[in-house]
Amino acid sequence: MPSRSILHDISGGKPLLEWFGRVHRFHDAKLLEITFSSNGAGLLRIHAWNMTDEVDAKGYFVLDKHAIVTLTLGGVSAINCVDFDMVPGIIFDLEITKVDEHFRVEWSASYGVTGLVAARDIQINLGPGKPD
Repeated sequence: MPSRSILHDISGGKPLLEWFGRVHRFHDAKLLEITFSSNGAGLLRIHAWNMTDEVDAKGYFVLDKHAIVTLTLGGVSAINCVDFDMVPGIIFDLEITKVDEHFRVEWSASYGVTGLVAARDIQINLGPGKPD
Protein backbone atom coordinates (compact mmCIF):
# COMPACT_ATOMS: atom_id res chain seq x y z
CA MET A 1 0.00 0.00 0.00
CA PRO A 2 1.34 3.48 -0.80
CA SER A 3 2.58 5.65 2.04
CA ARG A 4 0.17 8.00 3.76
CA SER A 5 -1.17 10.73 1.48
CA ILE A 6 -3.95 13.29 1.55
CA LEU A 7 -5.99 10.84 -0.53
CA HIS A 8 -6.60 8.81 2.63
CA ASP A 9 -8.60 11.79 3.95
CA ILE A 10 -10.74 12.24 0.83
CA SER A 11 -13.91 10.26 0.15
CA GLY A 12 -13.01 7.85 -2.65
CA GLY A 13 -9.27 8.45 -2.27
CA LYS A 14 -8.39 5.04 -0.87
CA PRO A 15 -9.94 3.11 -3.80
CA LEU A 16 -7.95 5.37 -6.16
CA LEU A 17 -4.73 4.47 -4.33
CA GLU A 18 -5.62 0.78 -4.37
CA TRP A 19 -6.53 0.77 -8.08
CA PHE A 20 -3.33 2.43 -9.29
CA GLY A 21 -1.12 1.08 -6.48
CA ARG A 22 0.38 4.51 -5.86
CA VAL A 23 -0.36 8.23 -5.61
CA HIS A 24 -1.25 8.92 -9.22
CA ARG A 25 0.02 12.22 -10.67
CA PHE A 26 -2.15 11.83 -13.82
CA HIS A 27 0.82 12.35 -16.18
CA ASP A 28 -0.47 12.18 -19.78
CA ALA A 29 -4.04 11.56 -18.54
CA LYS A 30 -6.80 13.06 -20.63
CA LEU A 31 -8.92 15.79 -19.02
CA LEU A 32 -12.27 14.90 -20.58
CA GLU A 33 -14.52 17.44 -18.86
CA ILE A 34 -14.27 20.41 -16.56
CA THR A 35 -17.42 22.07 -15.24
CA PHE A 36 -18.17 24.81 -12.72
CA SER A 37 -21.53 26.22 -11.70
CA SER A 38 -22.56 29.37 -9.90
CA ASN A 39 -23.69 27.38 -6.85
CA GLY A 40 -20.07 26.52 -5.97
CA ALA A 41 -19.99 23.05 -7.50
CA GLY A 42 -17.30 21.79 -9.82
CA LEU A 43 -16.26 18.65 -11.60
CA LEU A 44 -13.16 17.32 -13.34
CA ARG A 45 -13.49 14.06 -15.30
CA ILE A 46 -10.22 12.40 -16.24
CA HIS A 47 -9.23 9.29 -18.20
CA ALA A 48 -6.15 7.89 -16.44
CA TRP A 49 -4.07 4.70 -16.55
CA ASN A 50 -0.80 3.15 -15.46
CA MET A 51 2.02 2.97 -17.99
CA THR A 52 3.94 -0.31 -17.74
CA ASP A 53 7.54 -1.09 -18.70
CA GLU A 54 6.26 -3.40 -21.46
CA VAL A 55 6.32 -2.36 -25.10
CA ASP A 56 3.85 -3.61 -27.71
CA ALA A 57 4.65 -4.76 -31.28
CA LYS A 58 4.49 -1.16 -32.55
CA GLY A 59 6.97 0.06 -29.92
CA TYR A 60 4.40 1.81 -27.70
CA PHE A 61 4.35 1.39 -23.94
CA VAL A 62 1.55 -0.89 -22.78
CA LEU A 63 -1.06 0.90 -20.67
CA ASP A 64 -3.17 -0.85 -18.05
CA LYS A 65 -5.52 -0.06 -15.19
CA HIS A 66 -7.56 2.38 -17.33
CA ALA A 67 -10.13 4.32 -15.30
CA ILE A 68 -12.39 7.34 -15.46
CA VAL A 69 -11.63 9.40 -12.36
CA THR A 70 -14.16 12.08 -11.42
CA LEU A 71 -13.27 14.76 -8.91
CA THR A 72 -16.48 16.31 -7.59
CA LEU A 73 -15.90 19.63 -5.84
CA GLY A 74 -18.19 21.42 -3.39
CA GLY A 75 -17.89 24.89 -1.97
CA VAL A 76 -15.61 26.09 -4.73
CA SER A 77 -14.15 29.41 -3.64
CA ALA A 78 -11.45 30.05 -6.24
CA ILE A 79 -10.92 29.10 -9.87
CA ASN A 80 -7.90 30.05 -11.93
CA CYS A 81 -7.78 28.43 -15.36
CA VAL A 82 -5.76 29.25 -18.46
CA ASP A 83 -6.81 28.03 -21.93
CA PHE A 84 -10.17 26.99 -20.49
CA ASP A 85 -11.56 26.57 -24.01
CA MET A 86 -9.07 23.78 -24.75
CA VAL A 87 -10.90 20.72 -23.42
CA PRO A 88 -10.24 17.88 -23.76
CA GLY A 89 -6.66 18.41 -22.72
CA ILE A 90 -3.65 16.40 -21.64
CA ILE A 91 -2.54 16.71 -18.01
CA PHE A 92 1.17 16.95 -17.32
CA ASP A 93 0.87 16.76 -13.53
CA LEU A 94 -1.98 17.02 -11.01
CA GLU A 95 -1.72 17.45 -7.26
CA ILE A 96 -4.30 17.65 -4.50
CA THR A 97 -3.28 19.45 -1.31
CA LYS A 98 -5.07 20.94 1.68
CA VAL A 99 -4.56 24.52 2.80
CA ASP A 100 -6.42 25.47 5.98
CA GLU A 101 -10.01 24.31 5.42
CA HIS A 102 -9.82 24.07 1.62
CA PHE A 103 -8.56 21.49 -0.80
CA ARG A 104 -6.49 22.71 -3.73
CA VAL A 105 -6.56 20.83 -7.00
CA GLU A 106 -3.77 22.13 -9.19
CA TRP A 107 -2.65 20.82 -12.54
CA SER A 108 -0.37 21.75 -15.39
CA ALA A 109 -1.01 20.65 -18.94
CA SER A 110 0.97 19.23 -21.81
CA TYR A 111 -1.92 20.48 -23.93
CA GLY A 112 -5.03 22.41 -23.02
CA VAL A 113 -6.37 23.90 -19.84
CA THR A 114 -4.08 24.45 -16.84
CA GLY A 115 -5.67 25.34 -13.55
CA LEU A 116 -6.08 25.65 -9.84
CA VAL A 117 -9.33 25.17 -7.95
CA ALA A 118 -9.91 25.69 -4.23
CA ALA A 119 -12.89 23.89 -2.73
CA ARG A 120 -14.22 23.10 0.73
CA ASP A 121 -15.14 19.51 -0.20
CA ILE A 122 -13.83 16.97 -2.65
CA GLN A 123 -15.00 13.49 -3.55
CA ILE A 124 -13.30 11.04 -5.89
CA ASN A 125 -15.18 8.49 -7.98
CA LEU A 126 -13.30 5.84 -9.90
CA GLY A 127 -14.87 3.88 -12.75
CA PRO A 128 -12.58 1.19 -14.16
CA GLY A 129 -12.33 1.15 -17.95
CA LYS A 130 -11.96 3.52 -20.87
CA PRO A 131 -14.36 6.33 -21.85
CA ASP A 132 -17.13 5.56 -24.34
